[in-house]
Amino acid sequence: MSWKLKRKAQAVLAEEQGTVRKDWGGKISVALVYPNTYAVGMSNLGFQTIYRHLNAIPDVVCERVFLPDPEDLDEMRRSQSVPFSLESLRTLTDFHMVGFSVTYEGDYINVLRLLGLAGIPLRAAGRQPHDPLVLMGGVCAFSNPEPMAPFMDFVVVGEGEELVVELIAAYRDGYRDRESFLAALAALDGVYVPARYEVTHGADGMLARVRALDGAPGIVTKRRLRNVNAFETVAAVKTPQAEYGHMALLEVGKGCGRGCRFCLEGQVYRPVRHRSVDALRETVAQMAKSGEKRVGLVGACVSDYPWIGDLLKIVEENGLELSISSLRADSLTPDLVAALARGGHRTLTMAPEAGTERLRRAIRKPITDEHLTTACDLVRAHGIPNLKTYFMIGQPTETMEDIEAIPELAGRMLDRLRVLDPSGRPFGRLTLSISSFVPKPWTPFQWAPFDGAASLQTKLEIIKHGVRSFSNVRVLHENPREAALQALLARGDRRVGEFLELAASYDGDWRRALREWDGDSDFYTTRRRSLEEWLPWDHFDVGVKKVGLAREWERAQAEDAVTPVAAGAGR
Repeated sequence: MSWKLKRKAQAVLAEEQGTVRKDWGGKISVALVYPNTYAVGMSNLGFQTIYRHLNAIPDVVCERVFLPDPEDLDEMRRSQSVPFSLESLRTLTDFHMVGFSVTYEGDYINVLRLLGLAGIPLRAAGRQPHDPLVLMGGVCAFSNPEPMAPFMDFVVVGEGEELVVELIAAYRDGYRDRESFLAALAALDGVYVPARYEVTHGADGMLARVRALDGAPGIVTKRRLRNVNAFETVAAVKTPQAEYGHMALLEVGKGCGRGCRFCLEGQVYRPVRHRSVDALRETVAQMAKSGEKRVGLVGACVSDYPWIGDLLKIVEENGLELSISSLRADSLTPDLVAALARGGHRTLTMAPEAGTERLRRAIRKPITDEHLTTACDLVRAHGIPNLKTYFMIGQPTETMEDIEAIPELAGRMLDRLRVLDPSGRPFGRLTLSISSFVPKPWTPFQWAPFDGAASLQTKLEIIKHGVRSFSNVRVLHENPREAALQALLARGDRRVGEFLELAASYDGDWRRALREWDGDSDFYTTRRRSLEEWLPWDHFDVGVKKVGLAREWERAQAEDAVTPVAAGAGR
């Protein structure tokens, strides 16, 4: 192993608080892998939660592995080193299980790169008895894991806090060999063993059937955490290198009841489960006792937490500053904005998503222009100098008028923000963060076509040109080609695995892989899908009824978008 890489790992560990180090003797070893860099992985609360829960099991040792930084990859090749864990510097092949926590489809390629660097066969069918079991968890594991199915021995479908305990028990009590263990796992609720499902396609390339084999369930049911109060979702390890390393993160609940038609998280984490005020009070008190100064509230829609006022008082009573990543303009209150201002917030963030009220109704996010201007007034009244807004382009039913409305709306918001606050301070900056709509499984828009990179680029140019005369407006955006990759992976089937394998062989150069791949990316991205089509994820049950999604899809396309009340009727 390269001494340079070893010293860097030791320096990273030296900056951490809360690292778990356990003796390996007689224990089941699990490598928990985040297929991106350390800074990105350590900002993921779900990854940290599973690390803590696994290490709470007495006979388990769980250590973390990350994708090396680009400069470290060069050193790894030069020294012929392989990926290793932070805690004990052991290689992936030393572990009984290698579990990937995958939050973003773009990290699929990194999963294969890490396996290849470690010398583990990429495809599950090629692994030998001495190879570790390879599994996948995270939100991608229960949205649509099919592009990764050829490479996974098994997939954890759903929320893992309880399920990981059952997996370890199954391994402890029944592991004799790979095949018998996977056969037993296939019968466990919330576990998907891809090798036990036969996938066939028709002559037209459409998915024809997914058949369960050898007693595996025909439908794999997502696991849900029954009691969110029984499990704290907080950061286990603090590090200054993480994006939110300067604060303690606290999840207030799972799910969102708003039902935005584009949003995966709002669908697959149903039903909405809020942690109780008493449970959060205890956690916040523990954070204060441990010396924390700032708490960041995490959730799909924190400002919708039913007892947000009580929670704000608890945070203040414990002497902590408050941080929230993003807020809904229609649930902002003066008390909440005041608490953020007292906590030193320099930027308030909210997501209108669209430039017109018509399109917001179509995507079922009924925020009005009045909500937005009221939010601007609150920002100014409490002296927060910057406002960041999220917009999405390429959404179903979108017109050029909707695109042109984004800079027009920015101008109207600026007019409100430029009013001096009571202390006489001028407004700082309005940021427009523009993302590209990607149709996701388990949403009413899962049948919609992806807009295409060229069309999205044209729309971006319209927005950037429209705000050019505003001196204190900044436009941030992703590359539409990156969104096209995400669209391919989000709704792909097992055949897309060949593209991933090719991209991994080119050291992550997915553009080259896309040029050389025999598949048709447009088949998965820009093609509009019919309601009768069998979708790659239809052999899963995540608690969302397809008939309800179809009804919402049809409503979204109606010539006159329904009112917010009617949109929620009959759900």
